[in-house]
Amino acid sequence: MNLGDLHKVWDIKSLKKVGEEEARKILDRIAKQVQPIMRKRKWRVKLLSEFCPKNPALLGLNVGGGVNVKLRLRRPNRDWDFYPFDQVLDTMLHELCHNVHGPHNANFYKLWDEIRKECEDLMTNGITGTGEGFDLPGKRLGGFSRQPSLSSLRQTAAAAAEKRARLGSLLPSGPKRLGGDSSIMVALSPVQAAAMAAERRLQDDICVLPVNILQALAPICKLCSTQKPKDVQHKAKIWSCKFCTLENSVKLEKCAACAQWRYSNGTPVATHAPNLGT
Repeated sequence: MNLGDLHKVWDIKSLKKVGEEEARKILDRIAKQVQPIMRKRKWRVKLLSEFCPKNPALLGLNVGGGVNVKLRLRRPNRDWDFYPFDQVLDTMLHELCHNVHGPHNANFYKLWDEIRKECEDLMTNGITGTGEGFDLPGKRLGGFSRQPSLSSLRQTAAAAAEKRARLGSLLPSGPKRLGGDSSIMVALSPVQAAAMAAERRLQDDICVLPVNILQALAPICKLCSTQKPKDVQHKAKIWSCKFCTLENSVKLEKCAACAQWRYSNGTPVATHAPNLGT
């Protein structure tokens, strides 16, 4: 068996409810669209499934770094009202990034922008995977097929960028392509990159369970209603900068990105020894 054939979605599963067949078609289409990206980067997702969590803001979940990626396909309490394909696809791209990066840091968003660009190019050229494997067990992947061009992913990315821009952009001046130009990250200074990652984490509409899900679990996260890793920072010996939120090694007294001090608002002040007289 060609191991390269495993770099794809292995199986899909929709919920047993009204619109089940439509939901399965959406999952099938999503899996095929990201297949060339997964093959290129050697990513695997054993199960791509539909879920309808109680938290209406939760759009996607990556369990175990690709063991199971879950996507919300329908609007809350409206079984026949499916989200637009491009929005679900963008969520899928987000979840795939968690196969590599757990936290929503600068590296995560750089990767997300990169595969958005890759996906946009594939859609422009009408290129997708065949999907063989998750619907036909045991069959070998048969290359790529073509379908009508899709361009709405760029609109989704642009809308997200505009939302961030309303809060104040930290990007360098000059024209930039929205939602998928990796050169943006190259143009940023370390401070801007860290600040951009911090802003995007705050504005992220997609709540995701970290890759290290099998670690001991702590109380429920208020944002995404899922359990979160316990004492991750303590075990990893890192600290988060209170200015740009970059995670630094405890060996560093200043943030590697913004150069702010760990414990204070400035350089530590030396104090004189008490005057005990002569």
